Amino acid sequence: MTELAPLPGFDWMLVNWSGPDELVPDVCCYCDAPIGEDEVPLRMSREDGWSAAFCEACMQRWWGFSPAPREAGDFDDPELP
Repeated sequence: MTELAPLPGFDWMLVNWSGPDELVPDVCCYCDAPIGEDEVPLRMSREDGWSAAFCEACMQRWWGFSPAPREAGDFDDPELP
C-alpha cells in the first residue's frame, strides 16, 4: 500500500483546517480558490475530526494528481432525475 503524501514544498502550516463541528468550506483550504460544483476535491480528515479540502489546482501542484479528461455535457445527464 502506498501512503499519500504531498510533494516537496508543501507547507502543512498553510492548511486552513475546518473544525470537527464545521462544514468543510467550498474554497480550497490551501489557496482559498473556490471549489466548483462540478469539481471533486481531495478531502482529508485528521483523527481528531478536523478536515480540509483541496481544489483541483492544488491537487495537481501539491499532491501530483492528474485531472480527469472532461467532455462537454459530462454533468448534464438527461437520465438523471
